[in-house]
Amino acid sequence: MFLSAKPKAFVIDRGEQTTLVARVSSLQTPLVVEDLREVPAGDDAALAQALAELRPKKSSGYAQACCGVSPSTRFVRRATLDPKRVKEADYFPELVSTQFRIDPEQHAISVLNAFDGLDYDTSKPGGNKEVVFCGLPTAEVGRSQQEFLRHMLFPARLELSSLAALGAIIDYLKFTESNKPTLVLEIGAEQTLSYIVSARGIEATRPIAVGVDAMVPVVQKELGLKDEESARKLFLSNTFDFTGMGASLCKRLLKELQSSMGFYEVQTGQSIAQLICPVLTSKLTWLEPVVAAQVGVSLFSLELKPWLAARQITVADGIGGLDARKLALFGLMTQFKTSASDAVVA
Repeated sequence: MFLSAKPKAFVIDRGEQTTLVARVSSLQTPLVVEDLREVPAGDDAALAQALAELRPKKSSGYAQACCGVSPSTRFVRRATLDPKRVKEADYFPELVSTQFRIDPEQHAISVLNAFDGLDYDTSKPGGNKEVVFCGLPTAEVGRSQQEFLRHMLFPARLELSSLAALGAIIDYLKFTESNKPTLVLEIGAEQTLSYIVSARGIEATRPIAVGVDAMVPVVQKELGLKDEESARKLFLSNTFDFTGMGASLCKRLLKELQSSMGFYEVQTGQSIAQLICPVLTSKLTWLEPVVAAQVGVSLFSLELKPWLAARQITVADGIGGLDARKLALFGLMTQFKTSASDAVVA
């Protein structure tokens, strides 16, 4: 294996529904995003074509890349530790197994401080009890590495895109001096990962077993279609305005969200003010205002250029669409600071 002599690098966010790939001048800031492409998730041919177009001419060998992945099997779960047990060898595996129903022997797991994103240190007395367990199946780690290598990308870093997006959102709240608790939804095919974040970090997490797939039978029923496959194609085609039936489509999801939001607001005395959905495809972005209206919050106001400039990321002219769906990609590029006066890591 050898690295390309050309000093170009890539940042890639392989999401559940979309893969974003950017050619950058460096994997360290300050950097320039020179070009950016979007391809359907799982479409290896399209990804290979995008990379071929982005690679410098006559380049050979492996290109360095910062790689983010979001398999449907990922998890990001907040927990409160028992300080008396943190040094016990079996405490974390037991907590993950009993509280989250996750097999610790089959997963690659990290434990982070909920309020600064640094690795939790069991050796520090009186450490923060609020942590986030995050990870994915160990087999998925190896599978992802092999996929990137197959595309001649050498993963200098392999991260969870969910954490990169959350880190970017938290850092943006800090940057804009916002004190608004924010609901973040990663709406996938089979489940929705729900987070409540603020400028200080991750406040709450909850997986909800309702995703886009659960909306398809409602589409079929409401429109009188002959089968679910026809309903799915129409739902994902962006040729029909589903806004009017949005509340019906999201009924199950809304019920779970209202329960989670109510619990948080009672526990903290703070009201959730805004919503952002960073992983919706362009054809489903209409879901975001529908959900926001139904749960009674505003949409997250996002203006990325000033934040990117402050983080020493320059986007080349001609690259548009700087919206929430790029947050994980930009989060992968950013080195978040942890001082009290600046951004936090997630």
